[in-house]
Amino acid sequence: MEVINTDLAVIGGGTAGCMASYEARKLGLETVIIDKARLRRSGCLAPGVNAIYSYLHEGDDPEDYYEFVKFQGMGLARKDLALTLIRETRYAVSVLEDYGLPVLHERQGRFGMRIYGEHIKPILADIAVESSENIIERAYALELAVEGNEVQGVYVFDLRSEEVFFVRAKAVLIATGGASGLYRAYTVPWYPPSNAGTGYSLAIRAGAEMEGLEFRFIPPRIKDVNSPIGVTAVGFKAPLKNSEREEFMKTRYKEFGGETAPIAIRAYAPSREYLEGRFPVYIDTRGLNDEQKEKLIKLYLNAWPMFYLFVVARGLDFSKEMLEVMPCEPYISGSHTVAGIWVDEGRMTSLSYLYAAGDAAGGVPLKHVGGALAEGIIAARSAGRVSRANDFRPQEINVEFGDYSWKDAEERMQFVLDHYAGGISRYYIYNEASARTALREIEHLLGLDIGGEAVRVFETRDRLVVARAMLHHMIERRETRMPPFQMRSDYPELSSSNYMLVSRFDGQEFAFRRDYV
Repeated sequence: MEVINTDLAVIGGGTAGCMASYEARKLGLETVIIDKARLRRSGCLAPGVNAIYSYLHEGDDPEDYYEFVKFQGMGLARKDLALTLIRETRYAVSVLEDYGLPVLHERQGRFGMRIYGEHIKPILADIAVESSENIIERAYALELAVEGNEVQGVYVFDLRSEEVFFVRAKAVLIATGGASGLYRAYTVPWYPPSNAGTGYSLAIRAGAEMEGLEFRFIPPRIKDVNSPIGVTAVGFKAPLKNSEREEFMKTRYKEFGGETAPIAIRAYAPSREYLEGRFPVYIDTRGLNDEQKEKLIKLYLNAWPMFYLFVVARGLDFSKEMLEVMPCEPYISGSHTVAGIWVDEGRMTSLSYLYAAGDAAGGVPLKHVGGALAEGIIAARSAGRVSRANDFRPQEINVEFGDYSWKDAEERMQFVLDHYAGGISRYYIYNEASARTALREIEHLLGLDIGGEAVRVFETRDRLVVARAMLHHMIERRETRMPPFQMRSDYPELSSSNYMLVSRFDGQEFAFRRDYV
């Protein structure tokens, strides 16, 4: 088995991973980046982005940012993580600007900085190429090597040669993004379909602690094209309306802030309008003048260019007619809810020398791109303080494939989760009986010998591992805490409890604790 030695092994070449490589080089660390795709257009930012959120403007107070994310998390947000990340985003943006990112230096929303971000991922890739000793593309991280409580490196499958090699490192960073594809997408997926929850799966199987997996992210989106509505609702004050032309956010959700309610409530409210028969639901963009319309088109072209094709193909003039809105299928994403790998202030996980950043790390809702950039920097700095000799000797790993189709397993998983674990077809509601039914099915699928194309087999396994952990969390939190992200029919009253649910996989058991950090 080939062994590659390095100081920092970065699993995932997205936002956090690329920025971590930059900071690591400044500290004199050698870095290896492992990416299952092509670095230049992989990850969440492949289509671009129109703003960097979690950005501290001149005069802003870090405490205000914490209060903002705490509000968005309906009271659940880790202060230690929020305050450490918000202090680093401006520095990260200055690095991107030095490399050619057009930064407009104007606010977008409460903690956003507008950019022209169509090429943000190629810019990040250029930074990584310049900063890293070795970038390994088309390679899948299979398993972490752990001795005692210390991570020694990662086994990697070369998707072209189909051989396994080992990256031995003083520190390992998981920067793989979140989990898409657990639930069947009703249209174009919002979250990158290649994000299979690999980082979560690696951490879970290695015994690292996970937090908040019961809080799935369910964003309200423009129906059929799944494009964001936040820039329209916040930037242009466009209200949501139901089929009766009622501005229901202002009438039924006034106590949560109306149109400025937390993101969970802004997804829950349209789903209730659907359930109670007041659909379609719209965002009212009528009345936008030509200048505003052009500005909005540019914002979408920098973040979700498919939107422009959508309105042209359908002949929509959104300055004269409303756009239909619908929440989409659930995802697990640490940049949008508190779900993810548990980390400390330095972004080290509960396993020594293993770090997590960006969508892989939990604790701070709506940290978005800025949070991923900042956490990559923080994790690299923490890794730079690691001083140890690593003489771990990896074992040979044989990868074998079965004869049960990965596609059949994936489709069954998506059907089960949709029907029994709060998918679109159940208006995101579940109960203990339904979740346990789903858990039995997922356990059965995990026991099958899945076969097919290697990358699909690995992705399906990782999704199933994440689904199992998610279901344990969903069962354990016996309340409704954040509808529709976490919403139970057997505990329908909205709770204001103040704890994080943290789990650790130990063989066949999950040990839960309720420490709020």
